[in-house]
Parts: sequence; C-alpha cells; structure tokens
Amino acid sequence: MNFGPVDKVFDFLRDLIGGDLTLGMWVLLAVLLTAQEIGYRLGRFVRRRREPLEAEKSSLNFATAGMVGLLAFLLGISLSMASGRYEARRDSVLNEANSIGTTWLRAGLVGGPEGQVIQRTLRDYTRLRIDTVNGGETPEEVDRMYARTAALQNDMWRAAQQAAERAPTPITALLVASLNETIDLSLTNRRNFSANVPTYVIRLLILVSMLTMGAIGYGFGIVGGRQIVMSILFLFIWTIAIALIVDIDRPRSGGIRVGTTPLVWTLQGFGPETPAR
Repeated sequence: MNFGPVDKVFDFLRDLIGGDLTLGMWVLLAVLLTAQEIGYRLGRFVRRRREPLEAEKSSLNFATAGMVGLLAFLLGISLSMASGRYEARRDSVLNEANSIGTTWLRAGLVGGPEGQVIQRTLRDYTRLRIDTVNGGETPEEVDRMYARTAALQNDMWRAAQQAAERAPTPITALLVASLNETIDLSLTNRRNFSANVPTYVIRLLILVSMLTMGAIGYGFGIVGGRQIVMSILFLFIWTIAIALIVDIDRPRSGGIRVGTTPLVWTLQGFGPETPAR
C-alpha cells in the first residue's frame, strides 16, 4: 500500500530517529501534540466566525468518538499482529531446542565415529543458534551466523549420510529424520525472526492517530475549552502503546526479545564436553 507523500514523511522520520525507539517515541508524541494543536486552533477559528449549534456539537462528538473507536480497533489489530509474531518466534525456538536434543540422543544411539561427529558438531551448532537468536551487532554479522549454521548443518548431514550407508538400520533412519527436522526448524526460526508487522500497517496506525488527534483538538476548539493535562496524558499513553508494538516487532534489537533458555537447557543437557580423539 502506497501513501505517496506521506511515505516520504515517514521515511524522513525513520532516518531522523535512526532506530532509536526512545527518540522515536518523543518525536511521535510531538507530532501528535502538533496535530491536536492544529486541530484546536482550527476549531477556535471556526468558532470565532460562527457560534456552532448544539446539534453540530453533538454531531462532532459522535464523529470524534467513532474515529477514536476505529483507532483503538486498529491499535488492537496491530498489537495482535506483533504479539502473534512474537509467540511464533518463541515457539520456534522451543521446537528447535527439542529437535536438537532429539538429534543428540539418536546420534548417541547410532554410535560409531559418525555419531560422535554429529554430537560434537551439535555442541557448536547449539551455541551458534543461541548467538543467532540473541542477534548480532549488524545485519552482516547475522548473515555470517546463518552461513556458519548452514556449514555445520552440511557437516552433520554428511556424517549422517555416512552412518546410513555404513549401517542402514531403523535407528539410523530415525537419526536422519530428526536431523532433517532440525535443519528445517532452523529455516522456520529464521523466517519467524525475519517476519514483521507490515510497514503499511504501522504507517496507517500513525497516520490515523494524527488525524484522530487533530479531530479531537478541533472538537476542543469548537466547544471553547480543553483539558491540557489530560490531553497530554492521553497522547503519552497512546504513544507508549504504539512504541510497544514497534518494540515487539524488533526481534533482534528491541527490548522485548525471545529468550534462548530452551536452547541453553538443551546445551546443558549434553553434559560435560569430552575431548576429541
């Protein structure tokens, strides 16, 4: 969805903020305050020219209440989308940790040099997956982590292939199946950590917020009075709610992140590391 000139304004604000959520929150609060102030002054201008009738005031209150209700619905939808993606990331981390643990156990049952290679590689692989979930300092570092992940997966797959050729037993088949699931879940995890609330949804939320706050300010100007403290408090709470959505939607740099506890527990379950022979 393209908002034309509005997109350029949002792109400018994004570059101005530079990923700083706190700064972005204050900028958004200032924008909403400005929108309300413009609406208020416009309402005062209209009121000075002609005293509005009570029916007009009632109609204005009804329209403003409808806009606020629609905005609250849009906020709820956005929060639900961000929360759903957060839950998907958390579930994928747990599922991947379980799959890694299963692969470890089955590699021990297969035994032989191939099973030892897979178990040894799984230690490094699990540590790498923990670092990947925590996120790197830059996108380039994250890409290197994914490249290293693929390399370790290839090493384990070659070892499993050799074990299957040496001893094509049901246990080996189970090892291959669990290893394949582990590899698949790493891709699922990557997809979940790359999935965000569509940008146009956030932009629409901010745009409708600006228009609604302007309408509220216009209503204040029409009736000839406003509660400054309550208005600022309302805008501050609303800004925090939008900032919460944005923060949840930043899986690698936000303050609300998915924990790596399941992967850490899996790594601890491997026991003390034995030196390679």
